[in-house]
Amino acid sequence: MMMTRLIVPTLVTTLYAGAALAQNPPAQTPPPAQTPPPAGQLPPTLPGQTPAPAATPVPFPADSKIGFVDMQVVVSTSKLGKAGQDQMKVLTDKQQADLTAKSKQIQSLQQEIQTQAAVLTPAALAQKNSDLDKLQRAAQFAQQDWQAQVDTLNKQLLQDFQDKVLPVLEALRAEKGLWAIFSVTDSGAAAVHPGLNLSAEIVKRLDVKYPGGK
Repeated sequence: MMMTRLIVPTLVTTLYAGAALAQNPPAQTPPPAQTPPPAGQLPPTLPGQTPAPAATPVPFPADSKIGFVDMQVVVSTSKLGKAGQDQMKVLTDKQQADLTAKSKQIQSLQQEIQTQAAVLTPAALAQKNSDLDKLQRAAQFAQQDWQAQVDTLNKQLLQDFQDKVLPVLEALRAEKGLWAIFSVTDSGAAAVHPGLNLSAEIVKRLDVKYPGGK
């Protein structure tokens, strides 16, 4: 039960983050020469340079009774997690297209009202304002409906992910004779031995068990 409570909040955040990225295009990336490498990664190799050797994985301490897992890493790199993100992206792409089309309709009608207000009869102007109100209410309802669909899909993906990941975590815990495997995000640990991070092992086992992401 403790393990479930640790995983749930992290996974919800991850899936919603994927949805947000699908709806909002990322900011323009600066030129590579001005962009520092992400933490924990090697800098890019320039022409004529010899590539730096990859970092050697730190082995799991044989006498340890605890381990850690970074669920953000598991979701973003495992085939199972990527499949869930792909499902969320399909839904949010449809949402984006639908809401964009409705927004263009509203903007077009607003422009008509602004440019033709002086020449339209009161009855025609009232009709256009009524049509505009209907479009705005329809767009608001569509946005609420799309959000409900995103919430529902997120819950389904979350439950499916938990059902498949928790047995893998428990099997690894039992195999290594650990007392517990904690979530890196929710553990509150200020410093952790790098070898205690079992994320890569969890991803490897998930990919073997669910090669198609299902």
